[in-house]
Amino acid sequence: MRFGLLLLTMFTLHAGLPAIYAEETAEPQTLEQVFAEGVIDLDAAPAPPIVQPSTELAPLAENENQLISAPAQQTSVCASGAGCTCSTCTCQAPACSCEPCGGNACTLCDRIPLLNKFPSDRCFDDFIMPVSNPVWSIDPRSLTYVRGIFINQMIDAQTPVLGAGDLQVYALQLGIALNERLSIIAVKDGYNTLQTRGVGNRTGWSDIGLGLKYVLIRDVENQFLLSGGLIYEATNGSSRVFQGNGDGVWTPYVSIGKQIGSGHLIASSGYHVPGDTAEESQSIYYSIHYDHPVTSKLSAVAELNGIVYTKSGQALPLNIEGGDWINLGSSSVAGNNVVTTAFGANYRLNSCLSVAGVWEFPISNRKDLLDSRTTVTLTLQF
Repeated sequence: MRFGLLLLTMFTLHAGLPAIYAEETAEPQTLEQVFAEGVIDLDAAPAPPIVQPSTELAPLAENENQLISAPAQQTSVCASGAGCTCSTCTCQAPACSCEPCGGNACTLCDRIPLLNKFPSDRCFDDFIMPVSNPVWSIDPRSLTYVRGIFINQMIDAQTPVLGAGDLQVYALQLGIALNERLSIIAVKDGYNTLQTRGVGNRTGWSDIGLGLKYVLIRDVENQFLLSGGLIYEATNGSSRVFQGNGDGVWTPYVSIGKQIGSGHLIASSGYHVPGDTAEESQSIYYSIHYDHPVTSKLSAVAELNGIVYTKSGQALPLNIEGGDWINLGSSSVAGNNVVTTAFGANYRLNSCLSVAGVWEFPISNRKDLLDSRTTVTLTLQF
């Protein structure tokens, strides 16, 4: 029985070998034949599982972490301007820093170390200083500057006592910014030459005017300033050119500045209070300045100045006064009002040096001593 089963098994294997061998030696099918015979069914094949990437990063080795540097700090415009001695002020936390000379070649201002210790507030650099009425039209910014002034004023032929003539003034103004709000200003000094038909040729020194200025409101974002201060004019000048009379004059004042579009408005007003009301007249003054850029360096300038006399003096029996530079102490000027206007330009030679010039003339019926005036300034700002 067992022997028969063994023979049957051997026979079955022998019969199947040719078929297996035929399949292995058959010629390979093409890819089209395989798909046609349905050997591979792509539609029925299951889609591979989608593996979500892991959001957890493997911790860096200590040496790998040292190779990664921190991102560079972003630089933004410095809002306060503190500590800046040049026009390019940047903020780099934790404190403000300033790029020396604005990235350009240093100018003359950067080579004068004494005044560079008291830098101007550079966050209002586009403003331009008023030109006409140079003593009393006060710039509201806290600035360190030196400004040379030349005035040539023509006197009308109908002027009582003096007659036709002219006045020249050679002056030097100075400002020292103790910080971005407080500054010391020297607004009046200089040497005068006076030539008229009535009194001939005369020369002499001007009175000296010194004061303080404090910025009450300093809004960098809106480019707005409000300042106030007090100026004292001493009596050290020469009487030959109508200076040195009285017992000094105190002048409290306010000044505002505002950017309007690409232009800038500066307005100031104050009250002249003489120490000796018999020798000098009392008055209220006002000045309005507007500048507008024409090019990157050139700006047009328009200004308006006025003075209203509130109380007469008793020094001279006249109905005219001297305006911004001279106080005659005339006895019949209370209620008089003189208004002038000026037009000109300002040119920036570089980031700290500028030259300006305006021509001024009266627009009121009253002229007093000012028939017309030319004022030229050269300003070095630190």
